[in-house]
Amino acid sequence: MAQKGVLLHQETFSCSICLDLLKDPVTTACGHSYCRNCIKSFWDNEEKKMGIHSCPQCRKTFTPRPVLVKNTMLAALTTISVPEHGQKQ
Repeated sequence: MAQKGVLLHQETFSCSICLDLLKDPVTTACGHSYCRNCIKSFWDNEEKKMGIHSCPQCRKTFTPRPVLVKNTMLAALTTISVPEHGQKQ
C-alpha cells in the first residue's frame, strides 16, 4: 500500500519574528508560535520600553508574562526535512 506524503512548506513552520524555521518552538496563549529565543527577546525589549508583554502577531497582551512551554508537535515537525518554498519533494 502506497503512502501519500504531505508537502510541508517552510513558511508554514517559520517564526514571524526571525522568519527562519522554528527553533525550540513555543506557543503563546493566543495560539501563535515562535522560536523560544525570539519571543523571549521580543518580550524583554517590550518590557523595557512599555512594561507589557504582547503577541507580535495579534497584539493580545499578557499579564503577567506567560511561562513558555515547548510545542512538542511543532518541534517534531520542524526536525523533518521541509523543502524550501517552490521546491518539490
